[in-house]
Amino acid sequence: MIVIAELLGIPAADQPVFRRWADALFDHTDVDPSAPVLEAGRETMTRLAPTIREMNDYLLDHIRGHRRAPGDDLTGRLLTAEVGGERLDDREIVGFVGLLLLAGHITTTATVGNTVLSLDEHPGVAAELRADPGLLPGAIEESIRCRTPFPRLARRSVIATRIGTTLVPAEAILQLWITAANRDSRVFADPDRFDIRRSPNPHLSFGHGIHFCLGASLARLEARVALRILLDRYRDITVVAPVEERNPWVMMSVNRLLLEVRS
Repeated sequence: MIVIAELLGIPAADQPVFRRWADALFDHTDVDPSAPVLEAGRETMTRLAPTIREMNDYLLDHIRGHRRAPGDDLTGRLLTAEVGGERLDDREIVGFVGLLLLAGHITTTATVGNTVLSLDEHPGVAAELRADPGLLPGAIEESIRCRTPFPRLARRSVIATRIGTTLVPAEAILQLWITAANRDSRVFADPDRFDIRRSPNPHLSFGHGIHFCLGASLARLEARVALRILLDRYRDITVVAPVEERNPWVMMSVNRLLLEVRS
């Protein structure tokens, strides 16, 4: 979170506020999996509206402050970015900054925790990573495939199309299960096996096409740096039960992860 705040020129001292927003937006325990998507969406937006308004007001003040006194940071560059003579308006920049600030930090945090869980389940892999740090990127990709931070995504069909044998009408709301795609045996050999040498590893955890995650490179870098430090600092890392996890219908991540470590 501190890294992203500094990139955006936002005070890192406000981190507790950002964490409160993230918890409100992503840590729901009362989600009904059987509820229709649109109905669940309306209920969720009603519940989250106060948090979203508070966040948008905060970010709008930040952006307007940068318009008065531009800084050499990502927010300042967004204000001057231009394509075909068009620039982003304040509302568009609020959406961009809010997405990067919240989704950008919480998914990387999830990846670090999820990878630690995976290494605890496969102690031999942790030893391999200490012996050969070059294997760490592959371990992170496999962790993201097996424990996908956002297990499902909603999409709206723009035109009528066909997926396999199913006809999808225009304007339909689709619930896409990324976790299922990431364990498709037609794409991944032995899909339930945690294999840090899996190559290729075309998982969809970062999305695809025009929906590909804009922060994927940053997330991978942050996870690699954090986990490298963790493995270098401690020769032994053991997860202590119980593990407190988020509601996996919303996000696959841990809220609280106790570790016993030895230097």
